[in-house]
Amino acid sequence: MKERRKNLYLYSGYIFFIFYLLVFSVFLPVAIQAVEMTEVEDGPLVTIMFFETDLREALNEISLQSGINIIADQTVSGTVSADLVEVPLEKVLRMILIGGGYTYRKIEDFYFVGLPDIKNTSFSSLSELEIVELKYINVEKVLDILPSSLEAYVEGNRQGDVLTINAPAQQMGKIKEIITKVDQPGKQVEVNVLVTEIDSRYFEEYGSELFSFFDTENPNKGFSYDMASNLLFIQGDVYGQLLSKIKILQEEKKASIEADPRVIVAEGETAELFIGDQQILLINLEDDDIASRVEKVEVGVGLKVTAERIADENIVLNIAPELSHFVAVDRPDIIIKQNSVSTTVNIKNGETIVLAGMTISDNSTKSEKIPVLSDIPILRWFFKTERTEEAESELLVFVTPVIR
Repeated sequence: MKERRKNLYLYSGYIFFIFYLLVFSVFLPVAIQAVEMTEVEDGPLVTIMFFETDLREALNEISLQSGINIIADQTVSGTVSADLVEVPLEKVLRMILIGGGYTYRKIEDFYFVGLPDIKNTSFSSLSELEIVELKYINVEKVLDILPSSLEAYVEGNRQGDVLTINAPAQQMGKIKEIITKVDQPGKQVEVNVLVTEIDSRYFEEYGSELFSFFDTENPNKGFSYDMASNLLFIQGDVYGQLLSKIKILQEEKKASIEADPRVIVAEGETAELFIGDQQILLINLEDDDIASRVEKVEVGVGLKVTAERIADENIVLNIAPELSHFVAVDRPDIIIKQNSVSTTVNIKNGETIVLAGMTISDNSTKSEKIPVLSDIPILRWFFKTERTEEAESELLVFVTPVIR
């Protein structure tokens, strides 16, 4: 029984030894390969000390210790001080070259060192060439945000979407990182615009009531006035209430809504909108030798809006509304009056601004006459009266941008 148990122990030990040997034989080469790959990626370790040592001489000493050739071009000069203990070769190169603005590039089994300047005759040996196709922005956008130290490495048609990068590896990485961050789909802004004319008499008497709102969910709504830009800011989402009030005034003939558009504009782009009428005029010239010409005249509400920048719920908005209308269209010389304003504001998402300060004057002449008698020469003045009526209205433009 004891002999049998002893044989069993020996057999189990033999099996364990065979298993251990198999595991060791399988994983040892993998471990050795991983170590070798790490050494290839990081380079051999360097232990060396420099004190005010000529940079070219320091590179030679590193080359001798590492067993890898390091060649410097004619631009490399200066001194270096460093105390390095078992530091990978490529890190050593970065540390001692950074002070002079130099860079390196590995070519086959050696390193080439020089100044990363496109005017350097050795620049082509230090740089890499890559073509990048942009998805959402153009080359101009990239060139505008690149630091001045990296601009020289990038070329391309400013309005196109393909650029060429010719730069050393380190600068190449920085440029591509910047491009990745900015080449993203732009946010969109929905701009609600309400253009209205309000009778000046009503506006002067009840103007404060126009901007009174009540919201049980947000009782802290407030107003702020920017004297520099002559703009009134209304905090909170009040566009719906505002539109309802103007429509009530319109029914009472105290106001008129000239336009109520909603414009979707991408960040950095400009959207244009026109709502109105077009009239074709025949222009008769006094000179008989020149033929009359036809001109198209448009009157109505025009709008240009640009969302320049969007960040942290803030929008830099450039808006330029324009209102035009005919005056005395029954006269042979048709007159068109225009009112326009342009401003750039930093506004919060969902906030409403009011552009005001434009007064529209409308003078009209009305006549009352007795039929037949008012057509008799000389006597007609006794049977005909004319009176001139003047009316003024305030043009208000309410703008509410919402980030989508």
